[in-house]
Amino acid sequence: MENFKEISLDDAIQLINKNNSVLKDDLIDELNGFYEVAGKIVLYSGETNLENLTVGNDIVLVNGDLNVTNIIEDCDKVDSSLLIVLGNVNCKNLITLSSMYFTGDLNAKNVILGDSLCDYVLNVGGNIVTKTILDYGHCIIAEKKITVTDVFSFNSIEDENGAIEQNMERDELADEITEFDDDEKMENLSKTIDYIKSGGEVFKVS
Repeated sequence: MENFKEISLDDAIQLINKNNSVLKDDLIDELNGFYEVAGKIVLYSGETNLENLTVGNDIVLVNGDLNVTNIIEDCDKVDSSLLIVLGNVNCKNLITLSSMYFTGDLNAKNVILGDSLCDYVLNVGGNIVTKTILDYGHCIIAEKKITVTDVFSFNSIEDENGAIEQNMERDELADEITEFDDDEKMENLSKTIDYIKSGGEVFKVS
């Protein structure tokens, strides 16, 4: 049986205050804002191990480390969603179209894909380590250090040392994640998501 239960807004705020992360004030602001719309908070207690995690209408709060074998994704059947992890996050792939806040480190073995039309943020209180970051219009922040091999950035990726510059141009993006628009190669969100979900791991044309 999966180890989660519904909790009140007050209980959630209490857990965040107790965690006392550098992101605390942001977390409480986001929680209050999203709660007005969602009205439900689901809590996973302690170290949580899942095959996949899909966040939809309910706010998901993990009080402890989160280990996901394959994919963490959000915005399932909704326009916006909120995932808060009071701990470290380990996964293979992370796909975010809305708000995610992790107080510890994020280790995504393969890829982080973000696209929210530049409205939302992936905010990590520690370090981010991954192979590829694809920022199609999102804000990705690590309070400490980002370690990444390949970066495509449309909007903003930054760590404690400032902005992370992209080293992948549009014409270097793999054909599996792009389409041609007026003969110009453009990133394609749904193709990229399908590619990641089908096990694709190479995003740069060698």
